Amino acid sequence: MEKILSLSYLETLSSQDLIALADDCGIDIPENLNRKFIIGELLDYSLELSDERNSEELEVLSDDPSDKTLQAGKTLPPSYNETDICIILRNPAWAYVYWDIREADVQRLTKSAHPCSLNLRVSFFDTEDSASPVESFELSLKTQDRSEYVLINPERNYLRIDLFVRYSDKTEENLCVSRKIEIPHGNPVMNEYVPGKELEFPPAVELSGIKDLLLHHYQNHRQSFS
Repeated sequence: MEKILSLSYLETLSSQDLIALADDCGIDIPENLNRKFIIGELLDYSLELSDERNSEELEVLSDDPSDKTLQAGKTLPPSYNETDICIILRNPAWAYVYWDIREADVQRLTKSAHPCSLNLRVSFFDTEDSASPVESFELSLKTQDRSEYVLINPERNYLRIDLFVRYSDKTEENLCVSRKIEIPHGNPVMNEYVPGKELEFPPAVELSGIKDLLLHHYQNHRQSFS
């Protein structure tokens, strides 16, 4: 079919012409079918044909190396040329940290008179508004590193991570600081359970299979209990 059918065009055709057109399109029309239903069937067919054509054209464009717009969307750039750091909780025991460093900062650090090392400072806070951490530790990084997994202390409430450099003269420079994120706290029973430890549950809860669930949780997520 060369043209997409329209309602105004189909209404100009006689019933016989509509039946003939439906036959050409491979549409089986029962005898004595109202012409409005025939027109409806033809419009549905025309719409499906239009959707198929659009889909085929999109596939052709996607496979065309000369289509720079679509090709550019297939991969992410290695850097967005900005200095920033973000935290994503992988589970209650681990956080995934990733960062980017703009080219100007990389060049400045590379050409510094004092050699420097790249580090993460992991800090834990009691409240979101706390100015000083209650606990912190550092992780040494390679210059090309852009992500790291960090073990979470489940006894703390908030986590913040700083990306900083330490120069050979012992001075430090913060490159960027993440926002504070709240550390999720599970049920104490789930966190404190170890095989062989007797726990008391209400009868209805015990019938739910909670002890088997706790054993499975310990065996498959043991890092949460360390």
